[in-house]
Amino acid sequence: MNSMAATPSNLMPEHDFFALEGTIDAQSEPFFRDLPARVRHPQVRFDFSRAGRINSMGIALLLRCFKDIRQARETEILLEGLSPTNSMLFKMTGVFLLAKPVPAGGNGREGAQ
Repeated sequence: MNSMAATPSNLMPEHDFFALEGTIDAQSEPFFRDLPARVRHPQVRFDFSRAGRINSMGIALLLRCFKDIRQARETEILLEGLSPTNSMLFKMTGVFLLAKPVPAGGNGREGAQ
């Protein structure tokens, strides 16, 4: 899985939380393929503050993963800790059509530009 990792947290029991770390690329495919089955709540938050480079295959994996999560459970997907570069990348590639950006520690309202 290269340097891709996620840390699930149960600190906020009303939603699932994954802190992503490392590069998101083709080698991350097994992780993102299996991730939708780990979602148990109507809201899931992804923290990208420690994520590294995200290439085109990484974007494709995120899109597929987010689509699978939303279709299976009608789950709200929130993204926090986005760098300005990742915010622009996600806006241009349609990731924000499936997931909503929020500030770290935010309450679910849109916050990234």
